[in-house]
Amino acid sequence: MQKKFLNKLLSFTLSIIVLFSISSCTKSNSSIYVSYIDANGNLIEYGIKDSDYNPKDRELPLDTEEWHYTGWNITREGNSITCIATRVIIREYFWRDRDNNIIYEEIVYGDNKPLQKDLPINNEKWVYTDWEESVIKNTTTYYTTKLPNSDYFLGNIFQIVVKDKNNKPICTGSGFVINKDGWFITNHHVMDGAYSADAYFDIINNDDGSRYTKLKIEGFTLDDVNKDVYIGKLSHYKKIANYYKPINFTENYTKGKTVYSIGYPNSSVVMEINAGTILDEYSDIYDKVNNVFYILSDSYIAPGSSGGILLDDNFEIIGITTLGLYADESKTIYIAGGSIPTLVFKNQLTKLNENNLVPLN
Repeated sequence: MQKKFLNKLLSFTLSIIVLFSISSCTKSNSSIYVSYIDANGNLIEYGIKDSDYNPKDRELPLDTEEWHYTGWNITREGNSITCIATRVIIREYFWRDRDNNIIYEEIVYGDNKPLQKDLPINNEKWVYTDWEESVIKNTTTYYTTKLPNSDYFLGNIFQIVVKDKNNKPICTGSGFVINKDGWFITNHHVMDGAYSADAYFDIINNDDGSRYTKLKIEGFTLDDVNKDVYIGKLSHYKKIANYYKPINFTENYTKGKTVYSIGYPNSSVVMEINAGTILDEYSDIYDKVNNVFYILSDSYIAPGSSGGILLDDNFEIIGITTLGLYADESKTIYIAGGSIPTLVFKNQLTKLNENNLVPLN
């Protein structure tokens, strides 16, 4: 009797063990082991999931300033699943004006490129020419490049043709009008030796339809050989005075800032505008004695430019374009241009009096 009971107990125990083993195997076979890893190989999460678990259901890591997470790269080996976060770089693009104001901005993921943006609309003073790219790490900034609108200066900037007693041209240069009465400034060396001189404006002559309007230079109130400044007056400027635009003078300028030389370099038949940056100040012993110095810039200044203007990004005149510096005697390797700053001649602008006018022929 006791033996029969022991046999039943043994049989029952074996049944329990078998059932437990079957249950454990079933649980093991219906589970998966899932690992989540970031793009740098760091473990984010590890766990046992049911066999019907979708690894893509887990939220992606949060974007950083540099990276945008796009999904999971999933691989499976047996009942083990490895999920590695995939990401692309975040690139910021800005389009700014020269005052650093944002015109457009765009965020792009990966190697995609944004569509280039339209330039700002040209206005009375400025013509926008292109975008200038600057890249710092993942940020690309496009700055507008611009030039002063030449139409603005039609009644201000002119070409000077100096003549001798035989009415033969001996020199050309540039000049700029400073008020509606036709007073103007140029360099002494442009007018040096002038028996007579004419001013040519890029304005169609209403009298005969010719391409240029020619006005006679009446004379001068200042002809300073030491400072190389000449202040004179045009005859009959009222004919084209409606083209005149007021332009302020300034004594302020900073090394590295953008400037524009405007005049008629190399006796050009049309006004030219050349951009550059301020490099430094320059003077030699002779100039120091006469309290003259020059603003050096790499904007182009050549023979014929003398007497034109050096304009800053605020649309103010900071000097008279006066000389070019070259690395060779043949003047083929240009280094920089020198402009007389307004500080040198500003006091003379309050002394414009026709009673003091010294006439030319």
